[in-house]
Amino acid sequence: MGEYRRADTTALERDGGDLDQARGPSDAVLGRRAGRLRHAAAALLATVLLAACGQGGPPATSGGASGPATSTAPQASESPAPSTTAAEPTTTQATTSACALPPLRTQVAQLVIVGFPGTAVNAQNSALVAQGVGGLIVFGNNVRSATQLKALLRGLKAKASIPLEIAVDQEPGTRVARLRGLVPATPTAKALGKLPAAQVREQAVRLGRSMTALGITADFAPVLDVVAPSAPSGGIIGDRAFGSSPAVVSRAGVAFERGLREAGIGTYGKHFPGHGQTTIDSHVALPVVNASKATLLARDLVPYKAAIAAGLPAVMVGHLLVPSLDSARPTSLSPKVIDGLLRKELGFDRLVVTDALEMGAISASRSIPAAAELALRAGADQLLIGAGSDQVAATISRIEQGVRAGRIPAGRVRSAFLRVERFKGVHRWDACR
Repeated sequence: MGEYRRADTTALERDGGDLDQARGPSDAVLGRRAGRLRHAAAALLATVLLAACGQGGPPATSGGASGPATSTAPQASESPAPSTTAAEPTTTQATTSACALPPLRTQVAQLVIVGFPGTAVNAQNSALVAQGVGGLIVFGNNVRSATQLKALLRGLKAKASIPLEIAVDQEPGTRVARLRGLVPATPTAKALGKLPAAQVREQAVRLGRSMTALGITADFAPVLDVVAPSAPSGGIIGDRAFGSSPAVVSRAGVAFERGLREAGIGTYGKHFPGHGQTTIDSHVALPVVNASKATLLARDLVPYKAAIAAGLPAVMVGHLLVPSLDSARPTSLSPKVIDGLLRKELGFDRLVVTDALEMGAISASRSIPAAAELALRAGADQLLIGAGSDQVAATISRIEQGVRAGRIPAGRVRSAFLRVERFKGVHRWDACR
């Protein structure tokens, strides 16, 4: 207020008098001087206020933030978001209204995709849906007929508050084919690898459309492993792979993946970073891949690069020990492999799922909840439990507690949740991206 008094005095001095002299003139003079005084004070006040507003930075954007969107809206980062200070109430309110994520436990539950019991809706499988899991996996023991499976999946979907992913392992051939007899038979992947890409794609479109008609939304396929030509019967993967040449696997794998997506099926390339050179079954034990990183880049990773470039929406990470990448942790639990190689080096920013966490390669040394936490911290988004639905509640609680205790950044759960929802085509949280 002192500056305003100084302005009053200056205005009177310009009129030829001081404060004492101002008392002497006539009423008319006083009126004119008072008017000039009011105008001068008003002009100075406006100048001061405009200067004060200018100190706040550039005008707000249409989103309500006072700066670039990248500095004001929470991002799907791998580390906890910085705390909001009292000086940022407008930004915080705008972000909250634009992006209202569900509670933490709901987000965590959506990361779990799990096998379920029963051929009809029952108390057990309904309880899994009630826990808020993001997806269910159809196995052979869930299938009796097309009519029965449609009714089962329709009933379970109706119970979910967030749309369910319904996934299946339906590969070319008969070795891994949960829907055998309900969908058209296809040649093995090895046989498809010898066909032109257009024919491979046609086979996949036909298969995908039949799965969509049953209520399936995603397939854990294609296998992008490059098998060793010298291994007996192609090693443990064998004819599940499109071939022993990176070029053949890339061509046929991309064609098959595109055909499934054309039919409305979400796809997963597997088993990153490459299971084709092994003779050990990861359902039983942890296979070791003794290949240099240069060899992996020139052989095993070539089909992944091709599929990623073609728009592959999801990658399944296998349970492998690859000392050239990480000598301490299996690939499915390794930040060096998932966040480092897959995310940063290959540039894959879409959904990452683990192979089943109850498999012997992992469960021999870790519980399912402990493995799930490590996988999430390593960069995986979706946690697959094939045969262990009784571990779902413990897994959700373990991760929720890990976030609250600071072992898992809240941003890691957030980014995983948003990737799961994007993969499922759920647009409820698009504003949070």
